[in-house]
Amino acid sequence: MPLITDRREVLDTYRRAAELGIALPNFCAEDRETLEAILASALELGQEIGVDDLPIVPAWTSRYPGRSQMKLLSACEDPVIGTRLMLSDLQVLCSEDSPYGRLRVMPHLDHAWPWLDGDVMERFADHFASIMCDASEKPLEENIRLTSDYVRRLGDRVVIEGAVDEVYSADGAEERNEPTTVEQARRFVTETGADLIVPNVGTEHRSTGREVVYQRQRARELRDAVGSVLCIHGTSSLQAADLAGLPEDGFVKINIFTTLAVHGGQAVARQVLADLGSLLHPDEVAELVARGVLGPAAVPADARLGPKLAAVATSARRDPWFGAVKARCRDFLCALGYRKFGG
Repeated sequence: MPLITDRREVLDTYRRAAELGIALPNFCAEDRETLEAILASALELGQEIGVDDLPIVPAWTSRYPGRSQMKLLSACEDPVIGTRLMLSDLQVLCSEDSPYGRLRVMPHLDHAWPWLDGDVMERFADHFASIMCDASEKPLEENIRLTSDYVRRLGDRVVIEGAVDEVYSADGAEERNEPTTVEQARRFVTETGADLIVPNVGTEHRSTGREVVYQRQRARELRDAVGSVLCIHGTSSLQAADLAGLPEDGFVKINIFTTLAVHGGQAVARQVLADLGSLLHPDEVAELVARGVLGPAAVPADARLGPKLAAVATSARRDPWFGAVKARCRDFLCALGYRKFGG
C-alpha cells in the first residue's frame, strides 16, 4: 500500500482510533533496522488479530538539537540525504510485493524547528502524513506566530502538530517547565489552527530511569477544553500503568524512542559478549583479561576460536537489535489498545 499522506485520510485514521479508545504510537527511528522493526511489530500483531492493514506511524527528527536523527542516519551527516533515505526505504518496505505492503504507514517528521528545518518542512511536506512544527523553545507569543505561519502555508497539505510549551529533558537543565494550562492550550489551538498539540503534563524527554509524575488530571482538563487532539512526548518516563489510560485522557499520538534504543542497544551488548570469542583473536581476549577488563571466563577454551564471519558481520548485531525493538514496539501497540482494531 502506498504511504498514507493524504491529510483527510490521516485525520480520519486518528479520529477512528480515538473513537475505538486507541492511541497511535509514534515510533522514532534513526536506522533501517528500527524502521523495519516498527513495521514488523504491526504486521505480527495484525496477523494475530486478523487485521492486515493496521495503521502505524514511523517517525524521525531532522536537525533537532535534542537528537538529530537524520544527521545520525548516514556517516555524511546530511539531514536531507537522511530524510530521502528513510522515505526511500519506506517506499520499498511498503511496496506491493513486500510483507509489509498492506500496512497503513503514516510517516511523521518529529520536532522540526522552523528556523532549522524549514527546508525539510517545505520540500517534503507532501511525503509525510504529519509534521511537528516545534517552536516550543520560543516564548508563547513567538511560538504561536511561527506555528500559525506554518499552518497557514502548509496546513492544507499535511497534518500539523504543534507544541504548546517545551517538554522537560532528563539530560538537560535541572529546572522543570510548568505544566501546560487550559488557557494556554485553548489559546494555542484557536490561534494556530494546529491539528494536534503537545502539552507539558510532567513527562520528560530521553528519560531512562528517573522517576517523574504524569499529571493525569491536568491532561483530562486539557482534553475537555480542546478535545482528543493531544500528543504526549517523553513516554519512556511514564509508568507502565499509565499507558493504558492515555487514550481516555485525550491522547491520540504517543511519541516513543528512548526505550527502543535502550532495549535494542542492550540486546546488541549481550550478543557481543556472547560472541566475544568469535569476534576477537584469543590473544586479544587474553590481554583484556590480563588488564582486568574481562574476567578469566572470557578466555576461549578452544584455541581454534577467533574472528568468524557470522559474528563479525553487521547482521550479527542487526538481528538482536531488530528482535528487541520489534518486541518493544509490540508491547506499546498492545498497551495502547491496538487489539481493538480487531473488533
